[in-house]
Amino acid sequence: MKEDIKPSTIMLIAGGAVMLISTFLAWLDTGFGTISGWSTEAYGLTGIFVAVIGIVVAGGTVATKFANVSLPDEILSFTRDQIYCMLGLAAFLITFGLQFGSSTGIGILLGWIASGVVVAGAIMDIQAAGTGSTPAAPPSQF
Repeated sequence: MKEDIKPSTIMLIAGGAVMLISTFLAWLDTGFGTISGWSTEAYGLTGIFVAVIGIVVAGGTVATKFANVSLPDEILSFTRDQIYCMLGLAAFLITFGLQFGSSTGIGILLGWIASGVVVAGAIMDIQAAGTGSTPAAPPSQF
């Protein structure tokens, strides 16, 4: 293990795993049964997007922290934590937006809670690394 396990690492792994698990649970409760996030009939590919985001976040965190896999520090000038934050926010917007539909199931609820946990864990890592938005120096006199 390269470093001690931080709470943000646990949040990223657990949030990504619960996000993936939530896609297998009921996202929509019809009168005749339930539809999971993997069904493309009700919500299109949104459930599959949430599952992929969960796999990327949890898998990437486990690979870099525990399996000594060397991933690039930056991708398109974004750090991994910034990418995890953006992916978590996308999953949050998808699942939280679907929460207000009619007859939503427990999978949607778990999905937006887990994606919120991913966003919070990524923000904790961003702040710890000091790569967040820091205020610029005040303007100087000419």
